[in-house]
Amino acid sequence: MNLLASSLAAVTTFTSPLSNIEFNMLALTPKEVETKLDSIILFTPSDKEGIPVSFEFDVDGNKKKIYFAAFSPTAINFLNEKVISQSKDKEVKYTYTPKSLSKFSSLIENEKKKSKKEILDVIYIPDPEQSQISKKLLLEQGYKTDNIDNIVQNNPIVFCPNPTVTATEKNTKTSYIPCSTDYITMKGLVDKAKIKKKYPWSKVEKPKVMAIPLSQFINTLRTSEEDNIKEIKVIPTPSSLKVINQLNSKKNK
Repeated sequence: MNLLASSLAAVTTFTSPLSNIEFNMLALTPKEVETKLDSIILFTPSDKEGIPVSFEFDVDGNKKKIYFAAFSPTAINFLNEKVISQSKDKEVKYTYTPKSLSKFSSLIENEKKKSKKEILDVIYIPDPEQSQISKKLLLEQGYKTDNIDNIVQNNPIVFCPNPTVTATEKNTKTSYIPCSTDYITMKGLVDKAKIKKKYPWSKVEKPKVMAIPLSQFINTLRTSEEDNIKEIKVIPTPSSLKVINQLNSKKNK
């Protein structure tokens, strides 16, 4: 297996995660699902107008144009060094622009409509630095060992508290259940959580961090009938905000 093949094999191909949705007896409306995904930040190679740029690869003897979305600074580095460097379009000028997951999905749908007969695909690049903790948590949660590497390599992970804990917005005083695509951020929030007992003798399970593959997380938002699903909020990661601030500072120079 050559470097490109191994690199592409290490990440999942998604047809737009917001397409082909069937909404029956949902706690969340389609618009509410999109709103939940607005705070999941990714970085995609883009042209000067901010439109995602595709790269051509020879996949199994077929030419395929692929769009990429990186979920962390280290994922950006992996994408540049291990994947795009193998493309026929590696000399194309591009910059990374931050997009929400729902905005990115919408832009890709527009590009697919323009492409007509061209073969397009989308690959999401998970954070390489979180693969070990993701694997550990998923194994503890009952995922099978023989499938764990494939899951971790192929899925960005959303970390949520289990059982749920709530946080409060400083400005609006609104309570929500925090989730994050950054394990350290989520672990910090869970460790600070105050456990409330109904009675002094009540046994309360201390919350832990739970790892949820992105595709599973989206499916849960689409289909869950749990009331508290509406309270889930994915908070932006510190590393993503840092990259966004760096990009904004360059624009202002």
